[in-house]
Amino acid sequence: MSHFKPSRTAHHPTAALTVPVCLSQEGAAGLPAGLNVQLFPEGTFAARDGRPATMTGGALAAWRMDADIAAAIIAAVASRETPLVIDYEHQSLNARQNGQPAPAAGWVESVAFVPGRGLFAAVSWTERARAYIEAGEYRFISPVFTFDATTGAVQALASAALTNTPALDGMEAVAAVEDPTTQETAMDELLERLRWMLNLPVTATAGEVIAQLDKLKGMLAPGAEGEAAATADPVDLVALLTEQREQIATLTTQTTTPDPARFAPVAALTALQQSNTALQARVAELEAGHELAALTAEIDAALADGRLNKAVEPWARELAKTDAAALRTYLAAAVPVAALTHMQTGGVTPAGAQPGTAALTEEARYVINQLGITPEEYRAANGEEA
Repeated sequence: MSHFKPSRTAHHPTAALTVPVCLSQEGAAGLPAGLNVQLFPEGTFAARDGRPATMTGGALAAWRMDADIAAAIIAAVASRETPLVIDYEHQSLNARQNGQPAPAAGWVESVAFVPGRGLFAAVSWTERARAYIEAGEYRFISPVFTFDATTGAVQALASAALTNTPALDGMEAVAAVEDPTTQETAMDELLERLRWMLNLPVTATAGEVIAQLDKLKGMLAPGAEGEAAATADPVDLVALLTEQREQIATLTTQTTTPDPARFAPVAALTALQQSNTALQARVAELEAGHELAALTAEIDAALADGRLNKAVEPWARELAKTDAAALRTYLAAAVPVAALTHMQTGGVTPAGAQPGTAALTEEARYVINQLGITPEEYRAANGEEA
């Protein structure tokens, strides 16, 4: 049974109705931002238990709400320094009698009239109340109000309560609209984690993060990086990158409350944490492969133009794997030497040289000094006899 308490003034009795509560986004469809509770329908209305007729000896058949009536209530709520409380089972009214605590389930931040639909409130729920509603443990809200016993006009909103005792049919479902700052915080946290994972500066915008995700998606796609990428299995990583790109785009452009059934920032962040190590390892592997391939080509070119001798080729190729910067510095400073590409004497022992001994030219001695090798190593590398 719904609660009511007649006031001391005969023309201003107090009543409490009960209307449905739910967390579905559809409950706030078509409403101004933030409104998530319907307090009264527009027009005339009465409780299923016969009120207000039972309260007025049959003199009043229905309560009434319209834009003019709503204007006074809106002004009164706006003038309050303390928001109106929503409690559990009207415990705020019963606390003096039963001595039990009266914790808040939520607070009425503001009220507004929606033509054709009635008076609505923007309610900020506590976490406990939200959990009750999500679990279906509380499904209705009951406003406590005063009204004119002659005209039935609602005069003032006193409080409201979560309850499971419905008294009025036909009311719109109530939506627990998310605080806009919660959505912004979720987006900021997601972008922060993505910037860290992608090694982007902290100032990178959502668009720049999306662009980097697209780039990585292309790198990880089968066949995009040759045989090494084609033999890998990047399907899960690509799917993850695609999902995160779509979620960032949704957060960036979204102006209404997200539907928890279609978007869950916490789940997205959990997935990022689980895949972060594998993704970074894959990207590092691809980058290392590119670097080694490029250095291999540079070593081949240096061997061809005389900047490197065949004797030091193993050293150069090993250095490419351990210190790419040092190898590039060496190759940049090396001067092409013709002696490293062919034999200066054409294979003929110069006049005056000892039999069986190949003379060293000035160029050969320069190469030996530059590379720090012995004459014997130089001759062996060039196919000369010692």
